[in-house]
Amino acid sequence: MKHHDEFVTKLALLQEILDKKQAALTDVLNISENQETLYLSPPSSQRREFLLEMGKQKQVQIDDVLACDEVFQRIFDSIADEFAQKKDEFAHEIRRLQDSINAVLQLDVKIRAQEEKGKALAAASFGRKAKAKAVGQGEINPANVNYILHKYKEASKNKPAAPQEENL
Repeated sequence: MKHHDEFVTKLALLQEILDKKQAALTDVLNISENQETLYLSPPSSQRREFLLEMGKQKQVQIDDVLACDEVFQRIFDSIADEFAQKKDEFAHEIRRLQDSINAVLQLDVKIRAQEEKGKALAAASFGRKAKAKAVGQGEINPANVNYILHKYKEASKNKPAAPQEENL
């Protein structure tokens, strides 16, 4: 019975992690959309400060997403065999996990599209002058505006594959 309870607890943890990841990705999407508004606004020192602050906030959320991915993978790996054996018994919980994974994937696609749009707007907004600025001087640079998304994409490529829907 204790082993059964542990398995149920781990399933609940997986769902909690996916919920947290979805919330963090929603925040990333909202920040990216707000950045778009700023890119379209007239240049000002306040705009630059807001963009820098938003970049920091987005980085915090992406770090949370990456941490969620790591923990999710560890927990899933620890119960993968049992998970496969008990898929009928826990069909409802597994379906909920699948739905959450699909929601996370949809958010990821929206974020990538929004970031590409933001990158183009940043390039248009800051033009060549920003390209000449050195990275690390607190300036927004079209070459590094997409840095956070790039970091997320690279981390996603380098980590073990997350469980796919057919594995759940």
